[in-house]
Amino acid sequence: MPVGSPGSISRFAIKALSIENTQPNNSELRLWRAVLGQVFYDAFGPERYDTLPKARKEATEFLKDYENQDFKLLCENAGFDPEYIRRMARKKFMEKFVSSISKLSTKVRSKNDW
Repeated sequence: MPVGSPGSISRFAIKALSIENTQPNNSELRLWRAVLGQVFYDAFGPERYDTLPKARKEATEFLKDYENQDFKLLCENAGFDPEYIRRMARKKFMEKFVSSISKLSTKVRSKNDW
């Protein structure tokens, strides 16, 4: 088929669509998942000398801003539904809140025991 004929154009269009619709390669998917994992680690991980308070604050703010296009893009590139990641983040925030309340009530009871 000569280049530019209707048959050649449709053949190349179909090939372009099939390339565009393929899943990202495994290493790219792992990279996006590592980025998402780092955000969760920065937000909820243990207090360490290498985790700056600024990084923790930025990570928690990023996870709380569900309408942020970067949040949605990160989730989708990592192969997750943004709504699923939002639910997981809310669950982690609740766990952290309950843990903080428990620690606080333990401290209050300890002071009252004196």
